[in-house]
Amino acid sequence: MSMFKPLHLLFSSGRDTAHPVCHDGSRFVNWHEFACDVEARVASLQDRSESRWLLASNDPKDFCTSLLALLHAGKQVVIPPNSQAGTIAQLDNVFDAVVDGQAWPVSKNSPGSLAPINPHTAIIDIYTSGSTGEPKQIRKTLAQFEAEIIVLESLWGSTLGQATIVASAPHYHFYGLLFRLFWPLAAGRPFDTVTCLHPDVLAGRLRLLRDVVLVSSPALLSRLPELVPLDSLQPQPRIIFSSGGPLPRTVAREFHRQLGTAPTEVFGSTETGGIAWRCQENDDIWTVMPGIHIESGVDGALLLLSPYILGTELWRMDDAVEILSEECFYLRGRLDRIVKIEEKRLSLPDMEGRLAKHPWVATAAAVALPGRRQTIGAVVVLNTLGRQQLVTQSRRAVCLALRRHLAEHFDTVLLPRRWRFPEQLPFNDRGKLTNLAVTELLLSAEYASSTP
Repeated sequence: MSMFKPLHLLFSSGRDTAHPVCHDGSRFVNWHEFACDVEARVASLQDRSESRWLLASNDPKDFCTSLLALLHAGKQVVIPPNSQAGTIAQLDNVFDAVVDGQAWPVSKNSPGSLAPINPHTAIIDIYTSGSTGEPKQIRKTLAQFEAEIIVLESLWGSTLGQATIVASAPHYHFYGLLFRLFWPLAAGRPFDTVTCLHPDVLAGRLRLLRDVVLVSSPALLSRLPELVPLDSLQPQPRIIFSSGGPLPRTVAREFHRQLGTAPTEVFGSTETGGIAWRCQENDDIWTVMPGIHIESGVDGALLLLSPYILGTELWRMDDAVEILSEECFYLRGRLDRIVKIEEKRLSLPDMEGRLAKHPWVATAAAVALPGRRQTIGAVVVLNTLGRQQLVTQSRRAVCLALRRHLAEHFDTVLLPRRWRFPEQLPFNDRGKLTNLAVTELLLSAEYASSTP
C-alpha cells in the first residue's frame, strides 16, 4: 500500500505514531516526535509578525522541521546558499527574521491536525551562488516541489521501496532539499541526517542502516573509486543518484564494473527542476522526464517547457544539445564554454574529454585564463598510473606528454600552457565545478606549472 502523501496535506492527515521519519545519527525519530516538534514551532511562529524568515540550519532535521513549521505558519522561507556570515550579510535586505539555533518549545502532547498548507502560495526563496558571486534568488512554491516529487516517485518509487535516504548532497540546496528531505517525507521513507562527505562516513552509514539509497554528486562519486574499492561499500545502495553536473563516463563505468550498475544521473537546475536522467552503462543518452517538452535553438541551445517553471514561454538553457527524439538527447557541453584563442574556436568540454581519454588521466577541467594574451589552462586529476609517472618523471615531462596527446586533435595555439595536478577537482558543496574555482587554482603560483 502506498504511503505517499502530498506535503501540503501531510500534517492534516498524519502518519502512524511509530512511523520512522529520520535517523538523527543515533536513533530513528518517529512521526509522533517529529510532528510534535513541527506543531510546537508553528505555535511559536504564528505569534510573530515577521513574514520573511531566513533558514540556515546545518542540521537536516532541524532545517526540515523549521521549514515545515514556517510554511504552516504562513511565513515565507529564505534559504541562503551557505551559512557563512558574509553570505548572510549579502542577503540582509531579503529577510525580516532568522531561524538559527532558537530554543523552540517542546511539546509532549499528541499531535493534532494542522490545517493544510495552500501549496500555491507557500513560497520558498532559494538563493544560489550566482556567476557574479552575488546570491541569485530563485522563487519556488510548494506546489512546484510537489509536482516534481510525483514524477520522481513514478519513475523510481518502486526501486526505492522503504529504503533510508543517505546523502552527501547538502540539504539546503535545491537537489538536496528535493531528493533528501521533501521526496522521502512525502513518500514515507526515512532520511538520514548525517552528511556523508568522506568514504569512511558513508561506509559506516551503510553498515548501520543497511537498506539505503544514496543521494550524491560528481564531487564525491568521482573520488570514491580512487579512495576505496567500491565493492567494499556494503550493503550496496539500491540506487545511487547523482546531480550537479555530468558524471565522467570513466567514473560511471567504474561503478558499473565494480557494483554492476552505474549511478543514475539527474540533469536540471534550481530554476528548471529536473529535465532528464541517464545511467551510463551502455551509452550517454539523456531521457527526458515526463511532462517536459524539449526543443533545440538555432545555436543548438536546449529549449524547454516545464511544469516546474512559471510561464508558458520556452526556457533557454546554456547547454548545447543534439536532440534524437521527443524523449532523448545528447548533451554537447555548455555554450558559454566555447572560447576563441587567437581567432580559433575551442570547445572546452571537447578538450576535457580528450584529456580524460589519456591513460594517465582520471578526469580534467579546462578554462581560458585571463591576461594580455588569453591562454588555456588545464586542471588534471591523475589516476594511479599517472601519479606514478609524476613521481618517476618530472612534472614538466607529464605536462609535455599530455600536450602531445592533445596536439593530435588541437592546433598548437589552443594547447594548455598552464597545468595543475590536484588530488581532486575543486567542486563546491553543491557538486558544481565553477570556472572561477578552476581559474583560481591554476593561477596559484604555489601549484601551477607552465609549458612552452
